[in-house]
Amino acid sequence: METLQIIGYFILAIVPLIVVHELGHFLAAKLTKTRAEIFSIGMGPRLFGWNKQDGFQWGPLPPSSHSEGYTDYRLSLLPIGGYVKISGMIDESFDPNATKVEQPRPWEFRAQKTWEKILIVLGGIIMNILFAWAILLSVNLANGKTELATRTIAYVVHGSPAQEFGFRSGDEILRVSDRDITSFSEFVQRIARVAYRSDVSVVIRRNGRDTTLLLAARQVRHAIASRPDLGMVPDGVRPVLIGVETLRPAGKAGLLPGDTVLSVAGTPVASVEQLIEVLQTRKSVPSTVDIKRHDGVHRITVTPDEDGKIGVQVTNTVTGNVVRTRYTVLEAAEAAGEQVWSYTTLLTRSIGLLITGEQSLKQSAGGPIMIAQMATQTADVGATAFLSFMAMLSVTLAVMNALPIPALDGGHLVLVLIEGVLRREISAKVKLAYQQIGVVLIVALMAVVFYNDLTR
Repeated sequence: METLQIIGYFILAIVPLIVVHELGHFLAAKLTKTRAEIFSIGMGPRLFGWNKQDGFQWGPLPPSSHSEGYTDYRLSLLPIGGYVKISGMIDESFDPNATKVEQPRPWEFRAQKTWEKILIVLGGIIMNILFAWAILLSVNLANGKTELATRTIAYVVHGSPAQEFGFRSGDEILRVSDRDITSFSEFVQRIARVAYRSDVSVVIRRNGRDTTLLLAARQVRHAIASRPDLGMVPDGVRPVLIGVETLRPAGKAGLLPGDTVLSVAGTPVASVEQLIEVLQTRKSVPSTVDIKRHDGVHRITVTPDEDGKIGVQVTNTVTGNVVRTRYTVLEAAEAAGEQVWSYTTLLTRSIGLLITGEQSLKQSAGGPIMIAQMATQTADVGATAFLSFMAMLSVTLAVMNALPIPALDGGHLVLVLIEGVLRREISAKVKLAYQQIGVVLIVALMAVVFYNDLTR
């Protein structure tokens, strides 16, 4: 059942993005009076579909079908993508007949002006960006902005990048590279943005004195790639039990789902990782656990087993004060634009670091398995988290398609620009070879990404 749920959330997250992407190509083709022969949701064999000439048909279209000039809207077997087949355009279908007529006909892609070809090629990317913006606008308008009203670090994970950079529990963040910080989330975002262009200076208040930490940009970028929060937990977060095993130490001691852990053996606990660390140091040692329950604070004695475990499922919850800001429509639209721009910039810079070798593909790339896991995790949190994940995924799809790799939209754009400069059409043989090279590269990349997912 869990596997089916993961697959379901993956399809729910990815299929709308693909439909929107292909819709962008389709609408651009219609706008430029270019024929779109097929609009398919899914890849592979046609399951069923409809076109104006033949009506509704199950299975593949019969050989006698003559729907030229009409789009066949279809659902195909494999829910791993989608495509729009544009007349007169050689794409990843490798159809040499796309340019079999020597002189391009008026409704073919080949016959359009350069700017119209660019619009068709970039239509999917544009739609994915607009879709992400629309999702974030809706989320911002519905929920506003919610931030934990603190800039104090409650806990630094042992061995984390934050500890290596010199941060300590109790530090209050004042400024990052000459910009005042008002919240912990702003602090983390600001570090990430600055690190992609320069070293980072962080002013902290420790024991009543202001101190400046200088962080090397390259080290910060490496750290963010593996751990976006750098291993810091803000004040106002506590671990809460979401499951308790009855026959394990926690259940026998009387701990219950919903209990918020405040401290263990007198040590205040600020996160799941800290709770695990503290329990690991107290294997088989009776330990007092202070928990907050609906009827007040309780102290319960629990003895972790020889592995330092007590038999609970736990997650972090916000217990501190939060600041909520409501947006007008214009403010929500502006905030959504800033979010899309920020993520696009960070993603583009990350790709640049991959190309230069500063970040490894294994460290940065994720595929269908990782997407499915993240879709499930965000869906478990709630609709807002899932929709925000879809928006970021839509931006990712847009940026990846913009890469100048054959078979991707960016690769098609390269051919269009070359033809525009040369003022003549590149031969069908060259275009076919170009697309084949692209597909080989993409298949190889997908193999690496799948391997990363399986070994991560």
